[in-house]
Amino acid sequence: MEFPQSSFLAVDLTSYWLGKQVPSKIVTITFIMPGYSKLICKNKIEEKYLCTKCELILRDAVQTYCGHRYCRSCVDIILSKPGTHTCLVCGEGDAESIIVSDQIFADNAIKRELRSLSVKCPNEGCLWKGKFQDYEVHYEMCDWQLIQCMKKGCDKMVVRSNLASHLENECMMRIVLCQYCKEEMIFKDLEEHHLNECLRYPVKCQYCGRANLSRETLREHQDPTNGDCEKKLLPCSYKVIGCNAQMQAGDLISHLETGILDHQEYLLQAYLKIHGFVEDSKKDKKAMQQLFAKFEAQEKELDKISKRCMKLEKDIANMLKHGDQGGATHDKSVDAKREKQQRLIEELKNKVTVLDTKFATYEGIIAVLNGQIERDANVVQAMERERKQDRDLVESLERKIKSQDRIIALKDVALAEQDLRIQSLELASYDGVLVWKITDFNRKRNDALSGRTTSIYSPCFFTSCHGYKMCARVYLNGDGMGKGNHVSLFFVIMRGSFDGLLRWPFRQKVTFMLLDQNNREHVIDAFRPDPTSNSFKKPTGDMNIASGCPLFMPLGQLESSRHAYVKDDCLFIKVIVDTTDIS
Repeated sequence: MEFPQSSFLAVDLTSYWLGKQVPSKIVTITFIMPGYSKLICKNKIEEKYLCTKCELILRDAVQTYCGHRYCRSCVDIILSKPGTHTCLVCGEGDAESIIVSDQIFADNAIKRELRSLSVKCPNEGCLWKGKFQDYEVHYEMCDWQLIQCMKKGCDKMVVRSNLASHLENECMMRIVLCQYCKEEMIFKDLEEHHLNECLRYPVKCQYCGRANLSRETLREHQDPTNGDCEKKLLPCSYKVIGCNAQMQAGDLISHLETGILDHQEYLLQAYLKIHGFVEDSKKDKKAMQQLFAKFEAQEKELDKISKRCMKLEKDIANMLKHGDQGGATHDKSVDAKREKQQRLIEELKNKVTVLDTKFATYEGIIAVLNGQIERDANVVQAMERERKQDRDLVESLERKIKSQDRIIALKDVALAEQDLRIQSLELASYDGVLVWKITDFNRKRNDALSGRTTSIYSPCFFTSCHGYKMCARVYLNGDGMGKGNHVSLFFVIMRGSFDGLLRWPFRQKVTFMLLDQNNREHVIDAFRPDPTSNSFKKPTGDMNIASGCPLFMPLGQLESSRHAYVKDDCLFIKVIVDTTDIS
């Protein structure tokens, strides 16, 4: 695991290796580092220690051909621009003022002077004071340094020492339990969950004022059919055709009286809706209209025939009356005329009988069609009820799916954190021996040369299950006196769970080995801790300042053809802590 110095990490590096905070993902934002802040100096800083470009304390100081000093990163910025580059102090006009990469060299003299400067921590609240050479190690672990919360979605900057408290009590993305339904969720979603989702959240009946009801029992309490609310709202009788008004039982009659026009409108809309639904029965409707037209025409014809019959009967009566008075001369003509009228009446009566039969048939057809329309209307209402039930069911299922998705996402994050913790524990040893495999060596070596990642921490290891907790730290391009020419290897005491039971200061012999994978000649160095050094006293922070061998191994020896210190892009380092006299 690499931690670039020229990066801002969204997680505390030290606590990552301690296993206290294991992020599911480490987000790094890389940017070029200028010089150190002037605020770290106790006294006024001399001009020679300041970068010509950024005017801050030199970081990785270099000197140009003209003799002016710059931070390494500041020179890289100048050289990255197109064209000829000149010293910011000398300006143009002098050949010596031109900055060329081949004529830039590390200013080791000024670096040595800087290492002996007395400095203090610029973080507000931190009382650390010491030498400049120890400042960067302290700054990486300073409990007062502002770091960004590791939880995705929380952008708050907190002091490192308050990170655990923030994650537990303040972070908007922390996992909490609903105190009512015991469901896990993100803290920022808790309020919305209480207001809209939690079935056991206590609410108050807005009708009768009864309190301490859960959202689930409130629905049963206010149910129009079986609810026990004395002031519950009842639906309007015309609800099935669209009236959604609700009122208390005593107001129902008044609503029906005042809402006649609205209810008629609902009836009209319901009829139009049914009319649209049975649009596929247009043929039957057209036939019914034709029957009605034919029925009306025949009814008119029947009225005409009835009127003619009445007229004929009157004529016959008059003729009979006049025939009795006129004598027998007209008897024959009258009889013939009467017989003719009689036949005509019989024919008309037969037509009326046929029309009556047809009329009864048409009435039956109309009754059947009306029954079909009523059945279609009932089907429409049933379909509407089923559609509403299906819609309610879908909405309920969508809410449940949303809730389950949130729970699954939280579980995935927890599983990822546990996987990282388990991997860290699997790599730990408990016999005082660490065998550290550094993979992707060439890439990490290039990162060290470019300054992106100057050092790498190893997994932690222990002298016993209840013993000292330790790790190693390697600089692949050297550190201090070994910068640029040696591999530097250091030993770090970490704060453990059983430090209160152990003997302090730490006095065990430490042996470093860089393993030759051809098993010919391992590079070995060892030291005994200095009891007066703060590096070996009982840790007050997450880890002590590293101590070890800045000149552990020359860089050129890594490429020796006789040995295989680097093989298959891997390098092995072994650290042995003498545990023979640990009680």
